[in-house]
Amino acid sequence: MDMNILKRLENIELAGITFIRDYIQFLFDGNVVLSTYTLPQIEIENKTISYVQYGYCDTLYSLIGKHVLSAYEDKKGNKIVIRFENNTDVTVSLNMEDRQSAEAAMLQVDNEEWNVW
Repeated sequence: MDMNILKRLENIELAGITFIRDYIQFLFDGNVVLSTYTLPQIEIENKTISYVQYGYCDTLYSLIGKHVLSAYEDKKGNKIVIRFENNTDVTVSLNMEDRQSAEAAMLQVDNEEWNVW
């Protein structure tokens, strides 16, 4: 697996979000798609918003048009962190107990490169 593929998200803009039954796709400029099968949490202004809380979808929607400052898998390998220019972090847990399926997330870049966590 290419762990540096997350760096491909850096400095590009979130163009759209698609909510599909039980997962979310983040659509970035340059034909880059991050599918999150484990629903991400949002960390903004020292609070954490999960998918069951009021304002979750609106907060994700507010990230459209924002650039990614950094994207990485944390050192322990238990989450993916995507930080946007407004200092909002979208985190996807990679822990087995948080997963709804075998995969937590998949990143596709230009339909040529991809990685599954």
